[in-house]
Amino acid sequence: MSEKRRILIVEDQPIIADDIAICLEQMGHEVVDICDSADQALMALDQHDIQLILLDIKIKGDKDGIQLAQLIRQKTMIPFVFISSLYDKTTITRAKNTEPSGYIVKPFKDEDIQVAVDMAFAKNKIERVSKPNTEQLNLFVREKNAIVPLDFNQILYIEASDNYSIFYTEGDKHVVSQTLKNVEEKLSNQGYCRIHKTFLVNLRKIDRIENSVVFVDGSPLPIGKVYRKSFMDRLTVF
Repeated sequence: MSEKRRILIVEDQPIIADDIAICLEQMGHEVVDICDSADQALMALDQHDIQLILLDIKIKGDKDGIQLAQLIRQKTMIPFVFISSLYDKTTITRAKNTEPSGYIVKPFKDEDIQVAVDMAFAKNKIERVSKPNTEQLNLFVREKNAIVPLDFNQILYIEASDNYSIFYTEGDKHVVSQTLKNVEEKLSNQGYCRIHKTFLVNLRKIDRIENSVVFVDGSPLPIGKVYRKSFMDRLTVF
């Protein structure tokens, strides 16, 4: 069974919306709300903690599903999947420009919903790891009397050392006066993950994982029991 997720349905045909909701609940997910217009959906986004949106293109109101998707993109990074009977070139082109995580064509089967939902979360997990949100945070470190930038992709892993953290790059290291906990809070949404009380790794730099060891640029780093589940949850493993 898939991991339980909180999903919003935007569909103006009650029978179809109910069918989708039943399918999702049978998959083990939670349907947080069912909306039939863009205005209702935007209100739901403010009221609920939503992880995925299943979105019809033809909905009630003065905005269609694609216009709603554009507003969602401006407001949040929640992934969405279109569900529609429309698949003409103009509609598909408009839909593609919003960068959806999937497109389901009506009439659909339960299996179509399940595959689309699973693929949407897999895609979203990969994008979170491969595209660090550098717009939110620029990384700088102190070097003697200067403050210099440090590229996210240069960092291999970070090691705790009392109240300091050591940033390891290829052939160099930088010591900063921050605890690893503080560093983790700032970098967790940049593609970094805590694997041990002593180590924070750049997920993009992992060579391989064997048993309870992560290899980063050839360096073996242990996976602590406390951190193993949260670490594995950050990975997409086929």
